[in-house]
Amino acid sequence: MINRINRFRIATTMSWFILTCGLAQAAPDPAGQAPFKSFFPLMAWDDVENTATIKKMADCGINSIAFVPPNLLDACADNGIKAIVFDEHVTPNWDKPFDAERALGVLPGLIEKYNNHPAVLGYHLKDEPDAGQFAALGKACDLVSKLSPGAWPYINLTPGMGDWYVKDYVQAFVDACHPPVLSYDNYPIGETGTFSYGYWANMHDVRQVSVANDIPFHTILLTSAHWNYRVPTAGDLRLMAYGALAYGARGLGYYKFRSRPLSVLGAPDLGNFREAPLDQYDEKTPTWDTLRNLNHQIANLAPTLLDLKTSDVYHIGEIPERNHGVTSSSLIQSMQSGTGFIVGEFHDSKDAAWVMVVNKDLANSAFCRPVYIAKPTHVQYLSPITGELTDFPDPWYALAPGQGVLMKLTFSPTAGESAKP
Repeated sequence: MINRINRFRIATTMSWFILTCGLAQAAPDPAGQAPFKSFFPLMAWDDVENTATIKKMADCGINSIAFVPPNLLDACADNGIKAIVFDEHVTPNWDKPFDAERALGVLPGLIEKYNNHPAVLGYHLKDEPDAGQFAALGKACDLVSKLSPGAWPYINLTPGMGDWYVKDYVQAFVDACHPPVLSYDNYPIGETGTFSYGYWANMHDVRQVSVANDIPFHTILLTSAHWNYRVPTAGDLRLMAYGALAYGARGLGYYKFRSRPLSVLGAPDLGNFREAPLDQYDEKTPTWDTLRNLNHQIANLAPTLLDLKTSDVYHIGEIPERNHGVTSSSLIQSMQSGTGFIVGEFHDSKDAAWVMVVNKDLANSAFCRPVYIAKPTHVQYLSPITGELTDFPDPWYALAPGQGVLMKLTFSPTAGESAKP
């Protein structure tokens, strides 16, 4: 949270470099990664204090919560929600460094007492640590992995971008802590109507480390206005979420779910929290309805997304820093209409080609009319309404502002190597 308080300073003063630093070679799956191959977190990055709030989160399509006291684990299980267990003796206040000695004294008893609970997904260690805390956090991660294989030693990283961020922060975190999942946050929507290109630069860099180490990544996006961040529109929420999916994200978090300060971590009241899915009194807002609709869509896509492996991501139209545009081998070479798109390329366990096309325009819908590298023999799309794979209704399918569509492409064997994933 300390870097969350410096968000605008970080975003505006960050140095931008071309990615030249070496990344670690792909490693075997870290111990305990298996649960995340079958579970796609849709996480309320918030705390809960009662069963009623948990139920409202579950009704919105939330399936995991970032701060859960042990006394509410039963309520989480009753509502089909996975919990990151929070204990104040393990996780320090937002402005304090991680204390490994203290945490290692508490974690064994906490894990022994609660690890067999069906709601437990992991144990909360630290939010937004600086790199100087990685050695201490690594000790706690190793202990959690040893005592509770499969549990998430939950650490969320700061936003950032650039060679230093890739090598000296995210990769350094992987080397020290051996996480089963990479988690970070970035909030791109300003009150002036802007959508920060830093969102895509940051995601590009995290994806680089994710791919290099064969570790899934999870990103936290903005669902509550505060400071100089605007109330997210439906288009904002779609673009943040579908854009992350196009980059290969294997989970989404929502900050914040409640329009009020955290009751943990000694978090300060930021004053102008508003229009989160739940308001200051835990009543539903219009954002709750919008997010519920979006979560339904993602839940229908998730089983397929979990079987996909990201192979490339590129932008059509304006190309953000650290990203690239269409190449000679890109499956989609251009779009016949629209102003800007993200295209994520994937292949599944049977080596079939998939693409996710996202409309980056926050004001206008756009028809999804790709020009492919070679004419596919069959184009299907995964309906976010039904979760069924069906023929793509070309040329009629349009994307709302921020909307994405996941498509399966079948090419003739004679189409050439460039049309293969």
